[in-house]
Amino acid sequence: MKKIMVSLHDVTPAMFDRSRQLTDMIMKRTGSDFTMLVVPDYHAGSRIDGYPEFCSWLRELNDAGVEIAQHGLYHLDTQEKFSMEGKLFTKGEGEFLSLSMEDAGARIEEGYRIMSDVLGEPPSGFTAPAWLYSKGTREALKGFPFKWVEYRWAVEYASGARETIPAVVFATRTLWKRACSVFWASAGPALFSGRSVFRLALHVRDLPSLQQQIENALDRSVECRIATACVDLTQE
Repeated sequence: MKKIMVSLHDVTPAMFDRSRQLTDMIMKRTGSDFTMLVVPDYHAGSRIDGYPEFCSWLRELNDAGVEIAQHGLYHLDTQEKFSMEGKLFTKGEGEFLSLSMEDAGARIEEGYRIMSDVLGEPPSGFTAPAWLYSKGTREALKGFPFKWVEYRWAVEYASGARETIPAVVFATRTLWKRACSVFWASAGPALFSGRSVFRLALHVRDLPSLQQQIENALDRSVECRIATACVDLTQE
């Protein structure tokens, strides 16, 4: 049967209520078969190990079988100048787009350590904010035991295999992007209906403005597909 890989981006104590709301919304439809992308220290001001309730919640989800993965370190581009690619796909959130291998490796390692300490085990995979990677970041990732690394159009597994998996993504930054998301919530799943698997990438910031569209997209996606976490695709 065809599959749907649901992922929840930008999970952080800074948006804890929204994170829980979206998680509940997803789990009503997929159970624990989805992937949660946690930012270890959102905007360098919400380090997860400083929030006991948030940490307990993550551990409960992890124990229940939800896949917990690492989503950058700060989710913030600290470079003074943003590239055209960064401006096109995100607004100051392309954390790993311009980093050297050394700087990227240091950030990945810090986030990896924070999450491992909180969960009691390493995060399963890695997704850079906005799916933006510098060459140095791609090199640095080779030194970490992630089971997978997620890109805009594909997922790369620890074995070296790379699978093209398109994603339906929403955006709320501008009125125009919100309007496109309303259309995409319906058109995206239909467009990829012939694929054996596609991704539905949800963001905590999508609430509350796109709640109905998210629910509709989830409902349509699970009608005729089996929900799966990203790590389960590596085992096929």
